[in-house]
Amino acid sequence: MPLAQPRDSTIAVIGDGFGSALVHTTAMYLGFRPEQVTVYGPADRPFATYQQFAFNLGQTVLRSESESHFLPADWPTFAQLDAWSRRSLAPLGRSIRRKYNPGVPDIMAELAAVQARLGWDANRYPHRIGWVQREEGPTPHFVLYDEEARYAGRAKHVMLAIGHGPLAFPPALAKARQDPALVDRIVQAYEPKQYAPGGRYIVIGAGIASVNEWANALDVGAKVLALLRNPVPDEQDLNTPRCLFESLGIDAFQGLSFDQRLEFLAKILKGTSPKRRAWADKVRRGRAEGRFDQLMGEIDQVEQGPAGLRVHISSQHGPDPGWLDVTGVVAGTGFAKSALTLPLLRRLVQHYQLPVEQGRIVLRSNCGVPGLDRPESRMCVTGIHANPVVPNGDTIAGLKYIARRFVSDVARAERLPRRSFASRMSTQLSLASASADAIRHVRHAEQLA
Repeated sequence: MPLAQPRDSTIAVIGDGFGSALVHTTAMYLGFRPEQVTVYGPADRPFATYQQFAFNLGQTVLRSESESHFLPADWPTFAQLDAWSRRSLAPLGRSIRRKYNPGVPDIMAELAAVQARLGWDANRYPHRIGWVQREEGPTPHFVLYDEEARYAGRAKHVMLAIGHGPLAFPPALAKARQDPALVDRIVQAYEPKQYAPGGRYIVIGAGIASVNEWANALDVGAKVLALLRNPVPDEQDLNTPRCLFESLGIDAFQGLSFDQRLEFLAKILKGTSPKRRAWADKVRRGRAEGRFDQLMGEIDQVEQGPAGLRVHISSQHGPDPGWLDVTGVVAGTGFAKSALTLPLLRRLVQHYQLPVEQGRIVLRSNCGVPGLDRPESRMCVTGIHANPVVPNGDTIAGLKYIARRFVSDVARAERLPRRSFASRMSTQLSLASASADAIRHVRHAEQLA
């Protein structure tokens, strides 16, 4: 059961997703007591939001690889857990060749097992935080208030793990969605949807979400028109180059100016997709059957049509395709990246006059919030809003990287007694065993690479 009343804590984690789980797990591993860490958010499972998005997308495996898991230490890797759980060497072989991707059911089973053991939900205050106030006092700390401006607790250190911004739509589609007659036929890839056999759908983009939707529509017998705004993106296993998942790569990235980092992110996060044999086969068959085609351009007008929608497409790469009649449009355009789209961050920016460039808070190199983050009382950001500092900050590996640094900083500030190696190893093995047992009881997801 979650907490019924506000409480004071050493660490407050604002958010109830993957980032909160990794901060909580790391803190327990390093030796913080459960009552010293409070998680704030209404979800009773740290994978609830991700699970819904994955279901809407029809996602079966993660894009990340074997190292992306929720155990506090790196070993065992997810491939090793999978191999042990299912008594198979195949995951290890795939991991060696960089062809292993954890199954969505597996990763959720592991996270559920870890958090059940460490008491994530028992230390969660089930309210969204609407405001965080810096207080000096005899000891610097933060006071937290929920969205109804009610007191929610105090904490010496705060991690802002509030996840992504709202779903993003191209301007013409965002405007068309305001029309009740059109809104049901214009959806985001991460929203619930249902394809009609024989229907004709435009899928915007060629990133991993869009390619996933190509396959979903083709599977039910629909026709797909892939609308590319730019030339086909590079194939890339992970959502950033592999070198940026390493400490040396992250350090080199942080050596750039903030403007240079944003420019670099715009290039590497332009919508890449990994190579998947199953997807390629489906697209090949769809093209042969006349059910798959591609166009270059952007939708600039939308109205009702005989098939459901009538859209106008203009192109900067040749003649305009013009008007097309389609059943619906799916936008694989991801999430709004601006911090100003999230009320809590926007209030902090306005009240404390935080520096912002191109919608991004100019964080310190440790992901600290300038003006509010101090060595003795930290305020840190994780997830997609930390991308300008840690380029893979919105991946499990990036969330873990940020969580480890934050909790280690807090441990030093609080002079936390170092937990013995034997005690930490015992925790790690216990969590690994519980994870393996949980994975053993879920359906194995087919590898797509």
